[in-house]
Amino acid sequence: MSRSLLLLLGRHSVQSLVPATLISQVESLLESHRIPHAVDLADQERRRQLYGGVNIDEAEADQLQYIYQRIGFQCFKETLFEDAGKHLFEGGLDPRVLVSYFPNLRGELNGVDDTVDMFGGVAEHMPPESSVEEIIAANLVRNYSPHLSPNTREAPSTSELRKILLIAAEDMLEAYLRKCRTRRVLENQSAGGSTPANQQDEYAVVDTVLVKLFARSEKTKDLYALLQEPHYIVLPEVETMLVENGQYNALCELHQQMGNHDKLLEIWAKLIDGEWSDEDISDPVGAMVVYLHNLNERPDKSATYTQLTQKWALWLMHEKRVPKEGLKLLISSRSSPARTSGRRPARHQNNKSISNPDSDAHLDAEDKNLLFAIREINPTAALQYLEYLILQRGSKARDIHMEYATACIDELMGFLQGEEGIEKLWRAKASSYFSSSSSSSSSSSSKSPAVTSSAPLPFISYFASTTPDSPSKRARLKTLLFLQVSGLYDVSVVKERILSASDGPSKTAKGKHKPLLSLELAVLESKLGNHRAVLECLVREVGDGVSAEAYCTGNNRPGPNGGRQVIPTRLCRSIAENTEGLSNWKSVVIATTKEASEEKGVANGTLLRMLLEVYMSIGDAEKQHSSRIDQEQVQQVQVARLLNSQGVHLDVCDVIQTLPSSWPLHLLSSFITRSCRRTLHTSHEGQILKMVSLAENWDVKERTWSVLREEGFVVEEATDGGDDIKGEEAENIVLNEKIALSPSDPPPVDVFPDPKEA
Repeated sequence: MSRSLLLLLGRHSVQSLVPATLISQVESLLESHRIPHAVDLADQERRRQLYGGVNIDEAEADQLQYIYQRIGFQCFKETLFEDAGKHLFEGGLDPRVLVSYFPNLRGELNGVDDTVDMFGGVAEHMPPESSVEEIIAANLVRNYSPHLSPNTREAPSTSELRKILLIAAEDMLEAYLRKCRTRRVLENQSAGGSTPANQQDEYAVVDTVLVKLFARSEKTKDLYALLQEPHYIVLPEVETMLVENGQYNALCELHQQMGNHDKLLEIWAKLIDGEWSDEDISDPVGAMVVYLHNLNERPDKSATYTQLTQKWALWLMHEKRVPKEGLKLLISSRSSPARTSGRRPARHQNNKSISNPDSDAHLDAEDKNLLFAIREINPTAALQYLEYLILQRGSKARDIHMEYATACIDELMGFLQGEEGIEKLWRAKASSYFSSSSSSSSSSSSKSPAVTSSAPLPFISYFASTTPDSPSKRARLKTLLFLQVSGLYDVSVVKERILSASDGPSKTAKGKHKPLLSLELAVLESKLGNHRAVLECLVREVGDGVSAEAYCTGNNRPGPNGGRQVIPTRLCRSIAENTEGLSNWKSVVIATTKEASEEKGVANGTLLRMLLEVYMSIGDAEKQHSSRIDQEQVQQVQVARLLNSQGVHLDVCDVIQTLPSSWPLHLLSSFITRSCRRTLHTSHEGQILKMVSLAENWDVKERTWSVLREEGFVVEEATDGGDDIKGEEAENIVLNEKIALSPSDPPPVDVFPDPKEA
């Protein structure tokens, strides 16, 4: 308050001469548009309060803020935007008041009923216009009308000037809001990091409008820096602005911070489909997969997260997208059955987990529903999911195994019928294998009748090692492994499907693919217990004598086919380990639920005689085809090799009666020689054993002769009251084992009398 040193006393009044107040001086200068002088007065007062060394009360501080706000709005009214922002910030103006003049940035942040505390004098002198554009237009009219034609709004020069002033106004607003954020950080640090509840609305306006300004001006680094710091951004207000300016990465980050899973995944989906593009998101597929995987692995995982993961995994499985990543994601969501179903496995008294039939049925139904959905989107991915259900989840559902077997056969037929080169390659491999096995047999016979070459590889090993890696190769090997290890599919239906697909629509193409898939048919025939059909497929069509002999000499366990395998378990494991893409098959054992028969299967000797008959029947069948007469000699050599390797199971007389008289004797000399030698060896071995046993018996008699003669056949037994007999009386008592005989019976006679007495 100012004091007066001079008073003037009148008849009816007392007048005082006092100096003008700071506020009145500033307002007087502003009315005369002397803004620089008003700024000088305000700066002097500010320096006095900061460096004058006097105590400043709240009224003086409010007075200084009032002055700066009056100066700021005067500059704002005269479109001096840079100075306006500086003075309004010094005056501590609520940023919501300044944002209200930018309706395109304000949006719905300030409602109709929202109120802000302001100085009364400042509110009276605020620009009456509703937006900064109207302020600029009014200023242009005031300064340039009527000097511009046709008018100030349509003149080219004022139009360009209007754009420049709008840019300056937005730059001023951006600088003002940046200062507000900096001041907020300092205030929060001094307050211990807490944010007053009554200022959160102000902070939301500052952060949200800054995001809009950064997005419009493409200040991406500043935008990302703002998102990394604590903020109060109102997402619905900035979403449209970010989309219009292509700031999809910033929008994704906001959705991720606020947990909007659906909208975040929808943005990535549009980026994957090419509808949107953002250089900062180089791999939207990887981002989606990682996010869903992390969401699926959260400790607080719920059924909603699982459903969300499966929904987008199915979306990714579309053929035009990335089916491989979608399948991996779906499998990861199904990798923990207990968590997915929401149930824990039951516990027995011994604290071991036991199966829950209700839970298993629920999981099987869920797997089938997912399988149906995958099949509608991508049949190839459905086949891979079937493989996952069988190999990793260990599904024993017969319909799943049957569907997988059918899908494998259809895939094979698709390769054969769709690509002619694959059919030619497989035929060449089959012919090459047949020729190589024949040549090895011929070479062994030319060396010596008693010398046989080492057995060739089984056909499946030859095919796996010599065929170039390709999807068709992996499909065939996978089909063979599944048909061999699984027993839960309908073998007859699968066999009929192969034969019908091989026959084709026309009769001329009948049997076209049968030679190529003979190994598959042999596996199926072994499941049906048709041993002769198995051997005929292996010997006649494939030329795989090694597998035929292994089949005949395999494990003879109870069951319809004696537990025999066309492809042994060890060979299955070796092929899976050495073939790319089949590593999941190396330890697969699928137990059937069908109870094994108690009757023993066919004996090895019976199957070997059957194999011999198959070899013998080849010559008769081939006589009708002059182009393959040479194959008869090859088969003769193979029969000779069979007799030499498995002759111990065959009877010589039966073999000689079976062999035709036209066969050369030198091919069978080794077998006959070994058989005769084995028979003679068995006879001599029996004689030796007989003589050794006889010698052992005589040796035992010699060693026991003296003992038996001394002991005789008298057994001493204790009598009643024997404990009371002592001394010589006990020595004179002799108990005869024949004492129970009647007195009329003759006395016992020593069998071995003393030679001296005789």
